[in-house]
Amino acid sequence: MAPESKNLPRFRVPIALHIYSSLILITLLTVFVIGVYSNMIIQSLIATECDDRIKSAVNSCQTFAEAFRTSIDPESGNAEDIKKTLLNAIVSSTDLSNDASIILFTGDGYVESKSGSNTILWPTASYSVSAATRSQDVLSQICEADGINTDGTTRVCAVNNDMIYYRFVSVEYYESEEETENHSYEPYYLLIYVNSSAYYSFSSAMNVALIRSILLSILASAIISFIVAFPLYFTTRKLARFAGRVGKGDFTPLSGHLVSRELSDLGDVMNRMAEKLEDTDREQKTFFQNASHELRTPLMSIQGYAEGIKYGVFDEDKSGEAVDVIIDETTRLSSLVENLLSISKMDMSKSGNYEVKKEPLNAGELSELLIDKVRGGFLHDGKSLKNDIKAGNSYIMGNESDLIRMLENVFSNCLRYASKEVVFICREESGKVIFDISDDGPGISEDVMNKLFSRFATGNEGKHGIGLALVKSIAEEHNGQVTAENKPEGGARFVIKIPVIRNKEQLTKKNKDNNK
Repeated sequence: MAPESKNLPRFRVPIALHIYSSLILITLLTVFVIGVYSNMIIQSLIATECDDRIKSAVNSCQTFAEAFRTSIDPESGNAEDIKKTLLNAIVSSTDLSNDASIILFTGDGYVESKSGSNTILWPTASYSVSAATRSQDVLSQICEADGINTDGTTRVCAVNNDMIYYRFVSVEYYESEEETENHSYEPYYLLIYVNSSAYYSFSSAMNVALIRSILLSILASAIISFIVAFPLYFTTRKLARFAGRVGKGDFTPLSGHLVSRELSDLGDVMNRMAEKLEDTDREQKTFFQNASHELRTPLMSIQGYAEGIKYGVFDEDKSGEAVDVIIDETTRLSSLVENLLSISKMDMSKSGNYEVKKEPLNAGELSELLIDKVRGGFLHDGKSLKNDIKAGNSYIMGNESDLIRMLENVFSNCLRYASKEVVFICREESGKVIFDISDDGPGISEDVMNKLFSRFATGNEGKHGIGLALVKSIAEEHNGQVTAENKPEGGARFVIKIPVIRNKEQLTKKNKDNNK
């Protein structure tokens, strides 16, 4: 078992916590945005509503002020009569709006002054003690903070922790032009204000409700995350156990429903992976069993004949035959071992663990070299070899020893089953060099054709081997292909196609090799 990585943390966050934290983060972010946006909207609405209410009250005071001015006789009136008339006008007026609170007062300072004393004429203690007290606090704190300003704008002031929206309106009355010019008359003012504490109390109640909704959302998120994460957790654990079984050599496919499409796709991929691993494992075991059998057979023959010679079992006339058998079996054993090493090298190259060294090769020269190597076997067996090489100017990128071994294996197979002759043709066609090798033997039976290039496939004579399997591996390593068929006139035919390389690539590669 491989040791665990030291870089892995001891505690790993469960998938449910990932989902829960995501839901919580989304919930908090949503509530925060809603809260900020709603507070901005509420404050804007409060300011607009209070200003509208003050404007409504100011408009209603226009009728009251006009009635006050027309009811005073400047020649007979005095200060006390004016005040009484003013109070009677404001108490008896039916046009005053109830949208805002109104304070009638008189002051002894200038309009913009923060100093001086102000006398509240309305509301009085006889009308309402609490209203009079409240009006005194509001007036005094507003005058202290900003003074008396009759510019017609609505202002805001904090009075006893309440936000007060207010506006001053002057009540114009004068006895003569001289008093007006010297500012010697006693001014009268209306303070029209709206206490927005009720609105802000409503906003605070909404914030409390928002906080409660956050807590409920967190609780709901916990439940939802558990419901959502449990199938994912169950599925991932199921996949992990399946991967563990595959690692131990149990390739039983994963069955059952998986919760999501992505995990289901992963399960399908893992099933295909397990299937391929099972096939590879089976092929590997079969390969080792057949290889052991193929290696044991010549070894037993070598051992038997060697012991026979040692203990004098054979006559002198038979000793030479025994030595020939030992040499033949040794040659066969060497060839088998070389084939095993070559096919192992091809497998490593296919998996990316080994790189086969290749160089530009002239197909005609390669064919001539091949003919020289296999001609001795034909002379020994008394069979003829016909060749037709037409690819003298064609180059392929390949490994010379591997390509020679590939073609030798095909020649060996054809020589074994040929009756009289083997035909070899090398030509270029459609950007590929074609090695065409055929014999005049009995051909390939149908039951063998389907597994001809499989490893240790059983031949017509019941023998096992990897020669043709190696042929296929080497051809594929060189981006080529090999096919086998029976000729109409009888006999087997093998066709190997390897792509040619461009002339520019050939010259560049050859020049580099010559300069080394």
